Amino acid sequence: MLNQVALISETKNITSSALGMISAAIQKQVSRDLAPIWNIEATVDAFEKLEDVRLGYCQVLIKDDIEEDAAAIHLNDDNGQPYALVQYADDWSLTTSHETLEMLVDPSGNRSVATNSPDPKQGRVLVLVEVSDPSEAPEFGYSVNGVLVSDFYTPHFFDPVTAPGVRYSFTGAIKEPRQVLDGGYISWWDPLSGHVFQLFVEKGKKRFEDLGKLPAGFGTLRSFTDSHTNSLRAKQASVPPPRALALTAAISRTRRGSVVDESTQAAAKSLRKQLNRFTRKVATRS
Repeated sequence: MLNQVALISETKNITSSALGMISAAIQKQVSRDLAPIWNIEATVDAFEKLEDVRLGYCQVLIKDDIEEDAAAIHLNDDNGQPYALVQYADDWSLTTSHETLEMLVDPSGNRSVATNSPDPKQGRVLVLVEVSDPSEAPEFGYSVNGVLVSDFYTPHFFDPVTAPGVRYSFTGAIKEPRQVLDGGYISWWDPLSGHVFQLFVEKGKKRFEDLGKLPAGFGTLRSFTDSHTNSLRAKQASVPPPRALALTAAISRTRRGSVVDESTQAAAKSLRKQLNRFTRKVATRS
């Protein structure tokens, strides 16, 4: 099945030209790098505004402020359609790539794999499939068309043991199953305790977190774990990307008229309402 991803910028810091360049780079990454490894076909297209996006697309919105202490967040709308919010920063291409890859591999936000626990004190657990989180720091990204994009792990990431010649992430930065690199993390559910756990690695040191049992109405496992990792994602966003891969484009943004059918307008209006509810929910927590 062909998946469709729409990139939309709602910040004046990104020109139409820059958005098109990022879209082309991520399209190349998905077709050339992700598709053969995860057996996923997808298109990635840039749209000038949300109202131009047709039905069936997964949306990635880049904004000046996503009203959340995070670089990005992956959500699902009322109909289960995934979308992501990305906060504009110097490394927005890396974050946009990260969210696009994770939405394509796990659109539901609940995909997990049974494997050995990252915590040696536990046995078999269900690890949430978040292909870019263990190696999400900018230094582990790579270049596509001169644009910084995110590394991602392969299905071998869940293998029981390390084997010679096996690729655990696209760049090879991950050297063994379930390895978390500096600045990354991994999340899982333990069936014995019923608790969700996370492993963080910061400055070479491991830190295990017990998030407790899943609360009623948590939505998706990803949304629950994201609520506990937003500060880490925000911290990563504050780290400047490698200068050689920083995208610069001083082209003024232009706007064009378009004809939009009623179904597309209705879908855009529905998503706008959900974004507004999300914003109000965050505001009440602050």
